Amino acid sequence: MIKEEKIIVFDDVIVIPSLSPVEPSQVDLRTMVTGNIELYVPLVSSPMDTVTEHQMAVKLAKLGGIGVIHRNMSIDDQLHQVILVKETDTTSLLEDIASRGNNINLHLSGSRCKLTIEDVELYNQDEMDEILSVCRLKSRYPIKPVTGKDGLLAVGAAVSPFDLRRIKKLDGVADILVVDVAHAHNVNVLNSLSKVSRDIESDLIVGNIGTREAVLDVIAKLDKVDGLRVGISSGSICSTGEVTGAAAPTLWAVIKAREALEELGLHGKVPIIADGGIRSPADIVKSLIAGASAVMVGRMIAGTRESPSQLISVGGGVYKQYRGMASPSSTRRRYAVDRYGGNVKKVSEGVEGLVPYSGSLASVVEHVVYSLQAGLGYAGAARIRDAWKARLGLLSESAKKEIKPHDLVT
Repeated sequence: MIKEEKIIVFDDVIVIPSLSPVEPSQVDLRTMVTGNIELYVPLVSSPMDTVTEHQMAVKLAKLGGIGVIHRNMSIDDQLHQVILVKETDTTSLLEDIASRGNNINLHLSGSRCKLTIEDVELYNQDEMDEILSVCRLKSRYPIKPVTGKDGLLAVGAAVSPFDLRRIKKLDGVADILVVDVAHAHNVNVLNSLSKVSRDIESDLIVGNIGTREAVLDVIAKLDKVDGLRVGISSGSICSTGEVTGAAAPTLWAVIKAREALEELGLHGKVPIIADGGIRSPADIVKSLIAGASAVMVGRMIAGTRESPSQLISVGGGVYKQYRGMASPSSTRRRYAVDRYGGNVKKVSEGVEGLVPYSGSLASVVEHVVYSLQAGLGYAGAARIRDAWKARLGLLSESAKKEIKPHDLVT
């Protein structure tokens, strides 16, 4: 049976400009990642073993987003990673910079950031990029550390719905437990979660799901759903669609999730986190307009200094490893350290490779913030909730070519 429904992806649509009530610098990017945790930037780091461990989670929380510690490690090691984040002081990155020593003179006054560096030679390029990025952000946007109800830096932890020991150990320590399966719209997954969801103290984000029916079933069957992780087989290192023929591309999945939540009167109360295939700030803007409250990113930040993989030099370039959690090497690691590994699929649904080194996370976040403010400004949105009223338009093939730089000799 073929259901004649057009499945759209990010490249199929464009943001339709609308009357803007504010200048881009005035666009407010605050949003809820769960019903209880507010972000200052709508970024969630993916729970991948080449993306998020405690260094990434700490830095992203201080930049206004939140990190999700991957589960490709023992329960005790993952708990330790979460505790390392919670034990980090909640001072802002600017205060961290000011405390580095007498070589940096940082004066903060309101939204102004005046910086004097007395000895530039003491700082490498990454550190300089971070310092300058954070100061520029401070002058334009109120970046603040994201904290949980305990007043400590907020952090998420990925869990299998079948690993009840891991859930019990991390519950109440991590601010968010993020269900980490490729296809959460599964009877066994929902049955397992239904047994524990009502007793979970941490916020619970369920995913991944990709259809209207999945949202309705998740909400109906679970006592606790604080957010939805939406999108199947759009990630740059995900091969599910190619291997299995199954996919729910992220933009389409967000639209379907929004439809279901609107039916239930829950859109805006149960946040949607768009996950997969986010290549640029433009894709983030489109996700937000489609109905998401935040996006989960992997490839975008995998090349930063804060990601856990090692720097690799290849042919004069500098790179970092990036691999899907269903790739062969990642699956082998999980099988070795995680008792749930016995239920790992016997077919690989991910690939692995290298991404260019991109320096400090702060410089990436700075670029995202400025781009989102500009994009939402074009959409006529003063804040993310306003973006849900904005419009996306379908592009013809010729339009896709025309809106890109063209007719140049390079």
